Amino acid sequence: MIAKSEKREVRIGIGKLDQPMTQAQAMRYGRRNIPRDLKAAGFRAEVFTSDSAINGATFFRINFGKSVPSTRHGAKFKAS
Repeated sequence: MIAKSEKREVRIGIGKLDQPMTQAQAMRYGRRNIPRDLKAAGFRAEVFTSDSAINGATFFRINFGKSVPSTRHGAKFKAS
């Protein structure tokens, strides 16, 4: 668990941003800077928190992802 005020390096794509940010700031940056084509296709911004033991460094990564409908709990997914 990280503190809300903790600032870390922020990575996006193959680059990184100039200034460290909190997790909330990174999320706000991702939401404001999502490419238009991804937003139109239903993608949204998410922030991944790294672990130094697994990822080799501590940082926030901004990802753009899309949710897939769940087939659990009786929901039906129709293939078109």
